[in-house]
Amino acid sequence: MSVYIGLVHYPVLNKAQERVSASISNLDIHDIARAAKTYGAKSYYIIHSEPGQKKLLDTIKAFWENPELPYNPMRSEALEIIKQCDTIEDTINEITTQEAMRPVIVTTTARKMPEQIPFGYLRILRQSRRPVLILFGTGYGLCDEVHHLADHILEPILGDGVYNHLSVRSAVSVVLDRISSEYIYGRNHGYSAHSWQRPNQNRLSRISRRRYGEGPL
Repeated sequence: MSVYIGLVHYPVLNKAQERVSASISNLDIHDIARAAKTYGAKSYYIIHSEPGQKKLLDTIKAFWENPELPYNPMRSEALEIIKQCDTIEDTINEITTQEAMRPVIVTTTARKMPEQIPFGYLRILRQSRRPVLILFGTGYGLCDEVHHLADHILEPILGDGVYNHLSVRSAVSVVLDRISSEYIYGRNHGYSAHSWQRPNQNRLSRISRRRYGEGPL
């Protein structure tokens, strides 16, 4: 039931669909860590091998993990789950050692690709005994070679129109909510994973489940 998040900076695509290495973003460090912590991910791996980029990550973490920092202590709590690995293979090996079994590898993309799994299947994987590593790409997404090493490719996040270009930190939050909220609280009627942000939950459940013939409460 362990879920791990991996943010891949190499190999990823640029706008011209070329294989490149992307820079670490300060926003991705903070926001993805907070989402991962909120939804119960065991670790958030930032995958980058460039020494200067790794030093940047260490500097940012060290600043927020300073115990004498007088504000926002919850930020440092979220950053505690961040780990760094040079490659995807190193990440897989570290998780395999920790869990005593190889994780299920799930890659994400904004593209439609053959044999993608729906979010419902990923929720089933999340509840299984085997750990799950979900890989997200920076830049313009993961290279095909990364998808080829995966056990599954997740279907893209689709909105209400043709526009489909979320930031990676937004995509991580959406994916985590879709696979976690229903697991924690039952049916998700569009509210936050936090029960206090879901007004009239029982009333909505009674109406929707009976109206659409989805069985008893």
